[in-house]
Amino acid sequence: MSLSVAVLCALLSAVAYGTASAVQHTAAYTGAGRADAGGLLRLLRNPRWLMSVLGDGLGLVLQIAALSAGPVVVVQPLLVLAVPVALPVGALLGGRRPRLGDYLACAAIIAGLGAFFLVVGNPGAGGPLSPAPAAVAIGAAVIFGGALCGAVRRRSAPVRAAVYGGVAGASFGLVGVLLDATARTWQDAGLDGFRAPAGWLPLAGLLIVGALALILTQVSFQVGALSASFPANEATAPLVAVALGAALLHEKVPGSLPALAAYVGCLACIVVGTIWLARSWSAPRAE
Repeated sequence: MSLSVAVLCALLSAVAYGTASAVQHTAAYTGAGRADAGGLLRLLRNPRWLMSVLGDGLGLVLQIAALSAGPVVVVQPLLVLAVPVALPVGALLGGRRPRLGDYLACAAIIAGLGAFFLVVGNPGAGGPLSPAPAAVAIGAAVIFGGALCGAVRRRSAPVRAAVYGGVAGASFGLVGVLLDATARTWQDAGLDGFRAPAGWLPLAGLLIVGALALILTQVSFQVGALSASFPANEATAPLVAVALGAALLHEKVPGSLPALAAYVGCLACIVVGTIWLARSWSAPRAE
């Protein structure tokens, strides 16, 4: 494992993901406050959206490289930097130019991440993902995620966008753990490793949960403003990834009361900064 390689690849992945998300929102958002299956299908003929999907693909490749070199609890939180790195892209696509408050929000996100890594320290390599816990996590993601989305189907557009974005983000957190397990299987045993449940189950879950999370992200972009969907997405993804990295991969994460309090403070900094920046993207650009 090489933490320096993992951090570099994770940072580059955040750039790709953040840019792609800003572009995808401009293509998917309708202002109607509702999901439209036909609108999602029309995105397949939108050149801008298709280019953003390529950006997501690049981000995924870099994320896999990062997870191959470092632990989930380090790599996934760094992807939150997708929010500040995409700020200039949001301005170019219709959002207002960055102001002092935007830079302070970026500083809050970076400070939250920096404090988080100081508390976590070096979590180590972790262990393999067992089939039974993997199956439980995948099933829970699909069942509870679907239940939450169904529970808010009659709520306001901002609430639905936030819940859809949060569920998608939590799913991406699980995807990070499944990616780590899949990369580990490939490194240790190659194709032969996917013949056993410990190999093919995380891969199958990765494909299923990843596809559902991608679709739900587009629905959240379609339903509400970026300020409603993206902060929830970016806040839940590292939270779930860190929790599952500790629980399922046995990566070492301090769990004392002071450490938990520090995690809450770090998360608060990240969420506040993310909400501020997402609102900046959603605001009309000054002439």
